[in-house]
Amino acid sequence: MSASRADWGVMLRDWLIPDTHPPLYQTLLKLWIGFTGSGEMATRSLSLLMAGTGLVATALFASGRGPGRRLVSVAFLGTSPAFLFYAQESRSYATSLALSAVMLGSALELRQRRLGGSSNSLLVGWSERALRRLFSLACLLLSLSHYFSLLFVLVVLAVVCAEGLVWRRRQQVLPLLLGVLAWPMAHLLSSSLSNKLERLDWIQVTPISGTFSEFLGGTLPLLVPGRAGPEGLLIALGVSMALMVALTAARRHPESAAAAPSGLAVGEARFLLLAIGGFVALMLPIDLVKPLSQARYYIVVLPALAYLCGDGWELGQRFSHGRRLALTALLVVWLLLQWQMGQRELDEKRAPLQNVKLMGRFVERSGVCDRGCWSNGWLLEALSPLYFQPGQLQPFPGDSLAPDQPLQQPFLGFHGASKDRPALRAANPSMTCWEAPGAWPSTPFILLPGTSAVQPAQHGLRPCS
Repeated sequence: MSASRADWGVMLRDWLIPDTHPPLYQTLLKLWIGFTGSGEMATRSLSLLMAGTGLVATALFASGRGPGRRLVSVAFLGTSPAFLFYAQESRSYATSLALSAVMLGSALELRQRRLGGSSNSLLVGWSERALRRLFSLACLLLSLSHYFSLLFVLVVLAVVCAEGLVWRRRQQVLPLLLGVLAWPMAHLLSSSLSNKLERLDWIQVTPISGTFSEFLGGTLPLLVPGRAGPEGLLIALGVSMALMVALTAARRHPESAAAAPSGLAVGEARFLLLAIGGFVALMLPIDLVKPLSQARYYIVVLPALAYLCGDGWELGQRFSHGRRLALTALLVVWLLLQWQMGQRELDEKRAPLQNVKLMGRFVERSGVCDRGCWSNGWLLEALSPLYFQPGQLQPFPGDSLAPDQPLQQPFLGFHGASKDRPALRAANPSMTCWEAPGAWPSTPFILLPGTSAVQPAQHGLRPCS
């Protein structure tokens, strides 16, 4: 929010170039708050809009070969815990999901037209040229939403080139590839290479098994042991086996022509499996050199799994009546378990990682910092005026905080100051320490004089642990 509230030049110089993320979401958010304001509901609504766009795109591109395929694809995506969780966060993940749905959907539609024509009446007015432009635009924008998404775009382009169905000539992908790589190259040249290759302390990925675990955690959490319980794992395995049987059953019927609906579904499933499998295979060696895998980053793969589920449902229609009923029951239970898991994780999210909001309310209502509080641990321009009024927080005097230095006024510490908290408390035994409850141990804390009349507990704070 602080980046998007800054002037364009300041945002580019002080936020976007030093940041590790591409600029799309910050730019969109700046434009968004120019119309809606910077309140919490307003900023979260951008992600909600993007998530809704992802659902609409999935429904649009999954249409044409029976309503079941469209319904299953949309239901899988809409009940996914990652979808529910990040549809209301002021972060770039819902944007990545929406653009991925458009990119993959337009590629699948182009494949259908090259293999015998599309039955999607909703796209009958779209020419192949328009669809290719949409695919190219989605690739470019998706690569600018997150560097993890950029890697997925490169894998999808590799699969598209290998198949040769989206473009009539494979060389036509070269301008798009150059456009996708333009910002990363410019970003790389704007700072040192060593900074880009250094390992991040907060990302710890166990080689191979950790990569797979993070992938499942962000896409198919029911398959993660202990996360959904034993019953969830059994249902997940049952549905996975049923979808595999559907794919193999279709291959056992050679009389199906490539242009038949079942042949299109098999080809789409193969395309999507190559994109998903190729992306995971790429992340395995990358995580050995510079660990990147985080469960939430894999939200970019969710639309591919949603389209794949729709194709699996379409192929399952070749089953007998009894098997179709069993597949339907398994799928319904899967979706319900996904929805339940997503609701549970949203409930748990009520305890923020760093509860700056609660600390800001305490400072505002108690007036304890009306004459100024010393502060350290986070950029003051990122905290004010978003959470604190101008003048309430003042930088600690001197170049750096001396933890053993006595304090003459209240001190408000944030993430970076958590390591100095024991020394600060030891040097100021007469001051009381209160923190805002959060999910991280480095939650905001405030040191108050023992003679202070304010009662932090009444505002939701607790004594420091």
